[in-house]
Amino acid sequence: MHDWTIIHSILFVMSSAILSPEIIKQNNPGLSDFGVGTLMALSSQCLRCAKVPTECEICLELCPKDALAVGTTGRPHTTTDCIKCGACVGVCPLNALAGSSKTVQSINRLVLTASLRVEHLAITCERTSALLRLAKLTEHPKKAERALKLIDDAAASDHLLKIPCIGMLPAELWFSFLNEIGVSKLEELSVFLPSGQCATCPVNAKDSIEDQFSTAIGQAETWTGQTVGILTTSEELPQTRKANVRAYLVGDFEVDRRGAFTGFVKELKQSWEENAQVGNKALAEVQLQRERKASFERTRLSADIKNKIRPGKTPIITPVRYAFMEALGRNDAHAGEIVLRVSDTDNERCTLCGTCVDACPVHARCILDAEGKAPATAEDKPLSTADASVATNPLYCVACSACLQACPEGACGFSEVVASDFLFEELPEA
Repeated sequence: MHDWTIIHSILFVMSSAILSPEIIKQNNPGLSDFGVGTLMALSSQCLRCAKVPTECEICLELCPKDALAVGTTGRPHTTTDCIKCGACVGVCPLNALAGSSKTVQSINRLVLTASLRVEHLAITCERTSALLRLAKLTEHPKKAERALKLIDDAAASDHLLKIPCIGMLPAELWFSFLNEIGVSKLEELSVFLPSGQCATCPVNAKDSIEDQFSTAIGQAETWTGQTVGILTTSEELPQTRKANVRAYLVGDFEVDRRGAFTGFVKELKQSWEENAQVGNKALAEVQLQRERKASFERTRLSADIKNKIRPGKTPIITPVRYAFMEALGRNDAHAGEIVLRVSDTDNERCTLCGTCVDACPVHARCILDAEGKAPATAEDKPLSTADASVATNPLYCVACSACLQACPEGACGFSEVVASDFLFEELPEA
């Protein structure tokens, strides 16, 4: 019986008297305190909290339990109905929502660390293990226990990463993961989800979560030319091979004496070679970490962060945009094919009122003087398009559309930039 059959069975009996509500709650993310921890909305990045607020409702509409409410300040906050799935984290264009225990930054770091150590990495949601733990209490204890053992072994060897929900990962993070293929040890990336699990998950109450992460993964696959595999049973999970002479000798297969001796020697040799490589693997990881740190210097974002004098307010880099830039620095093979949207301004319509500047939650827009340098002001005289213009810093703009909604003249719009524009052709001199 495959894992998905076990899970369907456990979903059926969960409502019976076999499992008490307390047991179900303790083992079922989406109904308990599993997940991202306490969710918080950052006022500094939320569209609803900008100087010129935008009535954004993306997170409110997506929440499967309608557990997000708006306070007197306009900032969203969670209610007691929150199931800590983190789906809202993945859909917010400004990354204004974050969990106290699992964040997009921490997940990105875990994946990048694993990419140095394994050739095949799988990502799954916490509910997979939780449902199997429940199955141990019903009519499939042995099969569920074996599946959990395989899952735990894969996780312990960095081949499997558990996160609250696959839907909390935006396209930029999937790009960061897939972009490691061919650069680090990673050769394959997969999602481990037993068939039908998402359809019955509380996070999918609005039938949107599968579309959400499928769209994000599809975008990253388009950007990189790589694909994310799908695993549906624990037997398919990647594992670290362990040389085990005893298991070979006491196995239930029949071999002659010569075959047994040959197998014994082969296992000993492989075990010795794997142990001898431990030190070399550690040195290789250190070297790759150093190269990653140096590669970020290739990005214009790195240079901009070091620049202490910027026109206008200091812009805010969202965690997802930062991860995206880091990935470009590590591997620019796809940079010339990645097209991103950024806001721009129609100077013929613009009256330099500054409304779009105030509305931008990441301070990516500012009014520059005629030379395009110092911030322009209207303190001495009214500004005209001959004196100044509105500019957008594409390094920080995430195309949230706040400026489009705020501009009274309809002067704001979108243009496209190529990701290679975010990189230096050569490292700048120190």
